Amino acid sequence: MKLRWSGLLVLVLLAGCAPATGFGTIVTSSAVAPPTTSAAPVLKDVPTETHTGKGDGEFATTWPADQLGFFTFDCPKCSSNVMVDTDGGEYGLVNAIGKYKGTTWLNTEPDRPTTKVTVHANAAWTATIADYRSLPVAGPGATASGKGDAVFRVPEGVRTVAFTAKTRGNVAVWVHSEKVRDLLVNEIGDLSKTVEVVGPAYLLVEGYEASWTITPS
Repeated sequence: MKLRWSGLLVLVLLAGCAPATGFGTIVTSSAVAPPTTSAAPVLKDVPTETHTGKGDGEFATTWPADQLGFFTFDCPKCSSNVMVDTDGGEYGLVNAIGKYKGTTWLNTEPDRPTTKVTVHANAAWTATIADYRSLPVAGPGATASGKGDAVFRVPEGVRTVAFTAKTRGNVAVWVHSEKVRDLLVNEIGDLSKTVEVVGPAYLLVEGYEASWTITPS
């Protein structure tokens, strides 16, 4: 129903206006895209994959196509641009400069699973793909702080998350659950706001230069 009303509103407006668009270490326990509503599959325990390399490289992954994976990339001696791409639905897992350690997700689009990962770096690196058990839990009233890219498990009972960030660059916050995948925050510079996050869900913080805190409630 929402989509039909939105389309009608656009038509009315057009008719009346004819002319004359790096995941960080946890230290304590722009334009917003429209939500998507693809249901997440039942999560299963999956053995962790670990891949290592030095400099530019590429590796294949056998991660199940129907399972969310949580991708941690660590390049402690990188000194130039660090980029990690996949052939799956998530383009640009990492885009940073200098040493990097962070976590993001993959296989959020089951019809476009990741089978290959491409790394651009100038030092030794380690890439790990793990299941939901590897994530820190952001429970009600528990403030967590960190720096860089990170993913949290948000349990049932959470309804909102207060988010603050200090950064000169861009910071984004995504939520992913069985009902929705949505971009909640996409801004440049320091910010403080409260967003709706209904658990159970996963919360992704993107901003390799950002120091941040989250407080679920």
